[in-house]
Amino acid sequence: MSTVRPERVERLFKTLQSLVVIPATSGFEQGIASRLLDEMRPLADRVEVDPFGNVYGTIEGAGGPRVLLPAHSDSVGMIVSHIEENGYVRFDTVGSVPPNLAYAQRVLIMTPRGACTGVVGSKPGHIAFRDAPLGTSVPPTDALFIDVGASSCEAAQRMGIEPGQQVTWDRELAWLGDGSAGLVTGRSLDDKTGCLVLLEAMRAIRQSGRPHATLIFVGAVQEEIGLRGATQAANRVRPDLCIGVDCTVSQAGFGSGVGMHPSTTFSEAANSLGKGPGLSVMDRGASVPYGLFGHPALIALCRAAAERAGIPYQIEGSMPIITSDAAAVQFAGSGVPSLTIKIPSRYTHGPIEVCSLHDVAASADLLAAALTAIGPESRFEFLEVPRISA
Repeated sequence: MSTVRPERVERLFKTLQSLVVIPATSGFEQGIASRLLDEMRPLADRVEVDPFGNVYGTIEGAGGPRVLLPAHSDSVGMIVSHIEENGYVRFDTVGSVPPNLAYAQRVLIMTPRGACTGVVGSKPGHIAFRDAPLGTSVPPTDALFIDVGASSCEAAQRMGIEPGQQVTWDRELAWLGDGSAGLVTGRSLDDKTGCLVLLEAMRAIRQSGRPHATLIFVGAVQEEIGLRGATQAANRVRPDLCIGVDCTVSQAGFGSGVGMHPSTTFSEAANSLGKGPGLSVMDRGASVPYGLFGHPALIALCRAAAERAGIPYQIEGSMPIITSDAAAVQFAGSGVPSLTIKIPSRYTHGPIEVCSLHDVAASADLLAAALTAIGPESRFEFLEVPRISA
């Protein structure tokens, strides 16, 4: 585990807490976009928001390559689909949320009047226990409903509820255990931790002087439903390079091979919390039909920067179930060398995600070190082809 000063860990916790508290289901990123805009203003030469909702903080370089640095501002969640005549609220999931992670949870429906508390209904424990194992199975999302205490559709509407509103888990950021290990738990750590890494890296770069490369940090929208914001950002910026930051799945529990629920084995997710960020060699996504092979020159850049500075890191050789924004950016123009720095996380896409603030600090330090290492002599070709003199 890396050594991070306690005062820095506490500052990271408070900043992350301020990001996580803002509901930001995909498609509803206005609140988090406003917050990122405020956070980036003192750290960037220029900040802006595009019509899609992406927030850009640009640090101008001294003539070097343009580097796009996305971390997605959205999170998985739910959306109100309709209200039944008896007042129960039906919902659909936004992003990859399996039914067991929505079942029997307290949730917030975001209305124009503010947050409306509800609970995703469950079979009473007395009955489910009696009918086990059948009674303990989780029904599909289409069968689930939110109880807001309304006795009719009209009563729910009087609360301000209507179709098309975002629904998020009612969970705040908290220390895991007594906090001594630097672990935190809460909703939406994927990818508010990535946004935090961008802010920390921007702060460090600001203090180190003007970089050679022009750095475009972006809080990208709608990653969880198909890397949509990053696709727009790449078309707008036309970068020369891309280094994204996102969460990845980590080992938790027991077993080997394919883990039995609820465990995730090291074979399924070959990285660990507290050992630094992962440099992703290969991944592929579930919501998009492609993934990313990390560009070898960018992997070499990050490894060298980490080793010079003594920053812990891991090599994520293969992650067949998760990709991220850099996978979309790679297709911009004639092709963009791209890489994702991944923050180890447990229990992703649910209300109790867990990550290490030590890993968050190491991710920011590694990103800043790699970006400031880009100089006039840096080369990012896939293959060095010797020139043949005439």
